[in-house]
Amino acid sequence: MIKNIVFDFGGVLVQYDFLTFFAKILGSKEDATCFMQKVLSEKVNNEMDLELHEFSYYIEQQKRLWPEYAEAIDIFDKHYIDVFTGETDGIRDLMLSLKAHGYRLLGLSNWSSRVYDVMDKFDIFNLIEDSLISKDVHQLKPNKDIYMSFLQKFNVKADECVFIDDKHKNIEGCKAVGMAGVVFRNTQQSTQEINELLPTSI
Repeated sequence: MIKNIVFDFGGVLVQYDFLTFFAKILGSKEDATCFMQKVLSEKVNNEMDLELHEFSYYIEQQKRLWPEYAEAIDIFDKHYIDVFTGETDGIRDLMLSLKAHGYRLLGLSNWSSRVYDVMDKFDIFNLIEDSLISKDVHQLKPNKDIYMSFLQKFNVKADECVFIDDKHKNIEGCKAVGMAGVVFRNTQQSTQEINELLPTSI
């Protein structure tokens, strides 16, 4: 029976907009897209979230690799929190309803130490009892090891958990260890899918 509802952070609890952020800095969405493909690629983001070095290491690394973008990288570092645009519509009501029905709310996210900037800004994170962040264990979703670390940290069983994440591959990862999963597209859709997994509707 499901006892634990596990939330990803970015794209689920809070929303972000890297494209608009960098378009303001670089002058156009085309330039911002190019920057993100080269300088802040998925590979680089994964390295940051794995955090084998401090976040500042990766900032300096990218400035050395892309000196023409050094100013934009510095602005990103200094104004990181401005990438995050707000709490996801409706997610607070969903979480409060789940808590009222006795479910334990936990977090599981790929993120660097800069996650604390975001958690300090948005009080939606106060509804989470506790979380496992990739930078703490140097493991990344959708790899099996981070889900196993999560289960071990909280001493919970996989079949007692529902994981909500905006990336399909991360839900496939959680299912591989026996957790139920919901791909988050919006709160209404996710609420309906969560209800289908719970013994009683919230």
